[in-house]
Amino acid sequence: MALFKIYLFLYLFGFLIPQKTTHPVLNNIKIPVTISHQGGNKEYPDQSILAFDNSVNLGIQVLELDVHKTLDGTIVIHHDPSIDRLTNMTGMIKEMKWADLQSVDGAYNWTINGEDYPYRGKGIKILSLSQLIEKYPDKIYDIEIKQSDPPIEDDLCDLLRNYDLTTDQVIVASFYDDIINRFHEVCPEVAISLSVNKGTKLYLLSRIGLERLLPINSVIAQLPLQFSSPFGDLSLDKRYINAFSKGDRQVWVWTVDDSSEMEEVLEIGAHGILTD
Repeated sequence: MALFKIYLFLYLFGFLIPQKTTHPVLNNIKIPVTISHQGGNKEYPDQSILAFDNSVNLGIQVLELDVHKTLDGTIVIHHDPSIDRLTNMTGMIKEMKWADLQSVDGAYNWTINGEDYPYRGKGIKILSLSQLIEKYPDKIYDIEIKQSDPPIEDDLCDLLRNYDLTTDQVIVASFYDDIINRFHEVCPEVAISLSVNKGTKLYLLSRIGLERLLPINSVIAQLPLQFSSPFGDLSLDKRYINAFSKGDRQVWVWTVDDSSEMEEVLEIGAHGILTD
């Protein structure tokens, strides 16, 4: 109780001020921003070059994608740790070489209705991150690190630095604190997204006006409209968005495909929407 009173005193008298986390990447983002989730996978295979091409042609500002690393060190764009779900082969990406991945049909099992496979045998390949960046060097990338073991943070940082994207064209995200913290240590110039764990803590503190107590070095929070916590299901609302965005930050909501729901998301103050 005494500790709470100290925190409350500091808060009321302004000693705990919102941490400013303005980052150059935010200057490149026009609000409201549309982010193509997995490249936009409603009409084209997940994270395929066809999906990314379509998003770019539609004028989408930010391309969202997931990354893993092959056995021989290539950073590849893929959601799952294995290639089983979408391709005609099986195996864990971290146990396969890049050349092996290039021999698979990357959209063999991709389907919209569960009956038709329109891109089977059409030569769709699993992409490397380098391939996408080289085709679209001026886009903004929202990169989620999926692989935790072995770690890939150093390799990803090196790749982004090699393409000179680190300061104003990339946001890196992860569901896990340890991954995003490791990445931030090796690549501090890159904007990072709030982890779900820290996002939940911020939500709870915002209920009692004490969001200033949580140190935040993230510039983006990416959250669904509803998310679970040890205290039950939580709903994203204007209070949370205001609490996070006080330090010149943005809140992006995923994954929203319904137009009426998009309007609701923008009405509560969200800055961006991830959509398929």
